Amino acid sequence: MRVLIISGSRALLPDPVYPLGAAIIATAVEGAGHQVTWFDALRHKEAVFALGEVVDEWEPQAILFSIRNIDSAAFPGVDRHFEEHRELARICRERSTAPIVLGGSGFSLLPQAFMSYLNADFGVCGEGEQRIVELLEQINAGTTDEPVITTPRAAPPFLTANRELFDAPWYYQRGGVANLQTKRGCALNCIYCTYPLLEGHKVRRVDPRAVVEEMVALKRAGIEHFFIVDAVFNRPEEHAAAICEEICRQELDISFSGFFIPQGDLAEFPSLLVRAGCTAVELGTDSLSDPVLHAMRKGFTVDDAMGYCRRLTEAGIIQCHNLIFGGPTETEQTMAESVARMDELAPKAMIATIGLRTYPHTELWRLGGGDDPSKIDPPRLLEPTFYIEEAVADGVIERVGEWVDQRPGWVCPGLAKRYNPRYFARLRRRYKGVLWTLF
Repeated sequence: MRVLIISGSRALLPDPVYPLGAAIIATAVEGAGHQVTWFDALRHKEAVFALGEVVDEWEPQAILFSIRNIDSAAFPGVDRHFEEHRELARICRERSTAPIVLGGSGFSLLPQAFMSYLNADFGVCGEGEQRIVELLEQINAGTTDEPVITTPRAAPPFLTANRELFDAPWYYQRGGVANLQTKRGCALNCIYCTYPLLEGHKVRRVDPRAVVEEMVALKRAGIEHFFIVDAVFNRPEEHAAAICEEICRQELDISFSGFFIPQGDLAEFPSLLVRAGCTAVELGTDSLSDPVLHAMRKGFTVDDAMGYCRRLTEAGIIQCHNLIFGGPTETEQTMAESVARMDELAPKAMIATIGLRTYPHTELWRLGGGDDPSKIDPPRLLEPTFYIEEAVADGVIERVGEWVDQRPGWVCPGLAKRYNPRYFARLRRRYKGVLWTLF
């Protein structure tokens, strides 16, 4: 079959992100013997027009549409990415009779909403690299019946993406890092997080040797800066340590970073990170007030976070923290505590978020009084909704704006403070690695 695979994301901030999920699907489809071409909406100023030309020329027999971003999740200046997907799907429907199959993390969170909104024929929820090949065979044979398929979670080893698909060097040039996954699943219980919905609570680890082999292959292609896109890289800590040890064993000269939780028990881990090439980490701290951390079920205390971050600093690892203002049980006092303690840590960068984006089937959705998703008109589920604790709702935007203005290393995407795409693009012309290290 002639299969067109579309990456619909047009998000540029903080960096253009290589469409790893779409590339894995394309690799699976190509490996099954189908003819594959790909379209990346981010690469075109007039994406709808350009996609129409591709559809006319290629005459696909199936169109696979990857949806990663629903919106920017940044209150109050939220970007509604789902609207961009609609125009792309519309041109596919107008120019082709091929069935449209939806997938991707954004789709998997709200499948019925996207099926209705984009007028699609089929959808694959979850990890689709195996099930999509079966679905294409059924489409070709005319034997399909279920419009939306939920796939079982795959066991490692996972399929490695052919990075020639979707042009990884183009993203490395403009985004400064290559995204890499070392496991799927997250055992943490944060009340707002969608990772357990998408990947489950059971952690499925990639063999550390396989992780480093992928790094080696990418370095041969000229890519030597990586960002680990796991929900949390240092959980379980021993798996992260084993990857670092393998990097050191192979004497691989690279730089990498990732998402971390500010808690850990291995005394030697910070120094091991540095030896392996990790000198900058992004921490999902969320709050530095114990009542708020407890309410969000973060699984660590203020003392845990402060102690862990001091250990990172002593090892020479610079940090970017994330703070959420307005979460459950937040008060003026807890916000002030978080700010004072963050000032004490004095990280290189700090990302301030106002409120929490709520998603169906998370504990936060229920806590915020969200309706039963099955009783809501599907397209309405796409509208971004946020939880902000009532006790601070009236003044939180102004307070956060003042705190950010007073601190040079702080940014707030929702208020567009120090979050300028043109400035970031200029930095990228001469710098690789995680961008916030320059703040």
